[in-house]
Parts: sequence; structure tokens; C-alpha cells
Amino acid sequence: MRWPVITAEGTSIRDAVARIDRSEGKGIVVVDEQRRPVSTVTSDRLRRELYDGATPETPISSVVDAPPERLANGDASLDLDVAAGGIETGMATADSRADAVETVLVVGGAGYVGSVLCRILLEEGFAVRVLDPLMYGDAGVAALADHDRFTLHQGDARSLETVLDAIEGVDAVVHLGGIVGDPATELDPRKTLEYNLHSTRLLASVCEYHQLNRFVFASTCSVYGKSATGAGRLAEDDALNPVSLYARMKIQSERLLRDLAGEQFSPTILRMATVYGCSPRMRFDLVGNILPAKAHEQGVIPVFGGDQYRPNVHVEDAARAYVDCLTAPLEDVAGEVFNVGSNGQNYRIDELATVVADAFPDAEIEYHEEQTDERSYRVEFEKIRSALEFEPERTIRDHCLELREAFENDGFSAHTATRFSNYATLESAPSFEETDAVIDEHEPPAFDDRDERTPTPDARSDGQQSTGMH
Repeated sequence: MRWPVITAEGTSIRDAVARIDRSEGKGIVVVDEQRRPVSTVTSDRLRRELYDGATPETPISSVVDAPPERLANGDASLDLDVAAGGIETGMATADSRADAVETVLVVGGAGYVGSVLCRILLEEGFAVRVLDPLMYGDAGVAALADHDRFTLHQGDARSLETVLDAIEGVDAVVHLGGIVGDPATELDPRKTLEYNLHSTRLLASVCEYHQLNRFVFASTCSVYGKSATGAGRLAEDDALNPVSLYARMKIQSERLLRDLAGEQFSPTILRMATVYGCSPRMRFDLVGNILPAKAHEQGVIPVFGGDQYRPNVHVEDAARAYVDCLTAPLEDVAGEVFNVGSNGQNYRIDELATVVADAFPDAEIEYHEEQTDERSYRVEFEKIRSALEFEPERTIRDHCLELREAFENDGFSAHTATRFSNYATLESAPSFEETDAVIDEHEPPAFDDRDERTPTPDARSDGQQSTGMH
């Protein structure tokens, strides 16, 4: 891996960090007009200058690390080969991934997907920092407290001071934070705006200013909303048709990230299929989890409507998608949008119920004519498979059998408890009492009036109303 070379000592911190990130390296070499090495500087040093008050336009000539002669003679990690026409630089390690990203900030890391992602990152050798308000408790990360590469910052991304403290020294950010699920986001629209849109703007703006190039954002396939009957699988560039506040906030967040994108800030957007599976911060308000729970507990698998399509993905596969984005060459993921899931796990709700019934043979499917959730969409996942070789390894049947064994061994005996539901947890929190608040009229409208359709939240645990990850 090569350290990039720049010839102008007046190059800004902004441009230097962008060059370093694009090269997957950790530093840059400054040379004069005759291509002779003048100085070197690491990305850590450049970012430290930003934290200490320098502006992104500050020339790097004022931020110099060790002279190149000392590095060439005494630093085994950097090899300088000065030739007759210029300079060649190279790193002595083959593990370019570790040099590119070492410390990851996971915003919302104590949540449903986040707690699984943190464990995979630690297993892969990354240092992990979590920023989370712990509104659902600390069960997702409590077991990680003593890990020497894990740090928890309790707080949320609505606070500039909190965000600045959390991002210091990290190489990449995974943003899973926010209020998740259609019913949960409808409880208090003003707080949803704060947590799901304004905090994303703040976090992304701070990362862009401090040259944190890798930024992976959790969006949702719910942005496709209600597709036309008989429509094919929806790809990343197909039209969006949200039917919930949750999905509209995700689309607004995607737009602001694209507006901020540039050479020094390269967000990647992952539109997640409906997630299922066991997690340290377990949820039983997701269709892939609640239907097996009802099959075991009540001997009934309720289906409301049934012809709605949903793509599905196991929580461990979902977490792996974020790791794949962090370890891929930056040019392969910078500015990209990926649907995360697999074509084979696009199911109608009634088909999903059949899979559950196969794993719980004593349960019966109970059909209800009323449809409590308007969303229906099949999704195409070829792009992430081709670009990142991402292939989900787990299936809903695997999960149902795993969950059945857990239930039979008295695991999740209190699965109806408030803590397993985003909606129920927030509904019982004093700070989330329902208000008459509306979306800030100063926010630019995301869609035409025909798209501003928001279903009334249904607190009933039918497993088909909620979506999301955290």
C-alpha cells in the first residue's frame, strides 16, 4: 500500500485527508517542485489539528510530523525510495484493511442490529466505540463493558458536544441511531424529527468537517412503500413511495447525506430488508420474530391481509453488510446505495406464515381480512451481491428452528415484556408522551402531496406493523 505524494506544501488539510483516505493509507508525503521529500504527516495528526481548532482549509505545511530522513532511516513501517525522477512510497504491511479502518464508532450500537455488529467488529479485530442513549436499556452491550477494545458513550447524536467527544480518534462511523419502526416514530413526530433527521444532519456535518470519510448509514427498504400490484423487484434507482413517517425521515436523511458528499466525505447508504433473528437486544415487534413467538405461545400464527410482500434478512447477515462496507476499497462503496438482503427471502406475509408453521407444526395459521400495514414491496439485491460479494447465510426457517429450541428451553419466557418492543418501551417513557407536534414546516418537503400518506399507528402486536433494526 502506497502513501500518496503531494507536490504543493499549500495543500489543505481537507484535500490531504481525502487523498489519504482514497489511498487506504495512514499518511501523506509532501515533496517539493523537484519531487524531493520535504515532510510527512499522518491522517491522525491532521484530524487532531481539526479537533484542536484548525479549519479544513489550513495548509498542511503547518502540520508536519517527523522529517522524511528520520522515517526513511528509522521507521520500519514506511519505506521511502527516492529515485532520479521522484519518490516512491510504500507500506511494509499487507493488511491494508487494518491500516484504513481501526476504530469504528457505532451510533445506536446498543440496539438490535448494533449489538450484533459490535460483537462481529470486535471479533474482526476492530476497536469499537458506541454512542447510544440507552433508551431501551443496556442489555445489548452490558457484556462488552470489560472488553479492552470497547468503549460506551451514553448519549445521543442530537448534542454537538456529545458527537464531538464520540468521534474523536475514530476512523469510520456506522449510523444506526434513531427511533425505529412505523408505530414508534408516530408516537411523537417532533422527537422523531430530532432523533431521525436533525441528529443525522448534525452527525454527518461534524464527520464531514473533521474529514471522517467512511460513513455508513442505516436506511430501510420501507422507502419503497407500496409498490404497484405485479411490480417486479425494486432496485436502488427505482421510484420511492413511502407510506410512513419512519420511511420519509429515512429518505430525507439519504438526501442530506448525498448533499454533503464529496471527496472528503463519502457516505454509504444501506437500505435494510426487514430484519429478524436473535440479538443481545432482542425485539419481538418484528414480523420474523413475533410470528414464531405466537406460534409457540398461542399455537396461532396470525396473518392480517397476507398478500403484502416483504424482503427479509437475518440480523447477523445485516451486521455483516456493514462490516463489508467498512473493509471494501473506498471507491467501491463511496456514495453508493445498497439494498441489503437476498432475492430468495422476498416473501408474502402468508408465505412467511407457512415457513413458520412448518417449524411449529402444532400451530395453525389464522387469517384476518383486515390489513393493518399498507407496505408491500419486493426488492432486488443484485447490486450488493455483485459489488461486495454479499450473500446472506441465514434463512427464516433456520431462525424459526433456533427460536423454537430457545422457547423449549425457557428462553425468552417473557417475550411479551415491554422491553422487547420499541413502541411499548417508548409509549411507557414519560418523555415520549404523545403530542400534537407536526413536522417542522421549515423542513423542505420530501414528496408531492400524493406521497404524504401516513397510516395510523396500530399498537397491536400483530408483527406486521413494525419495521427497522435498532
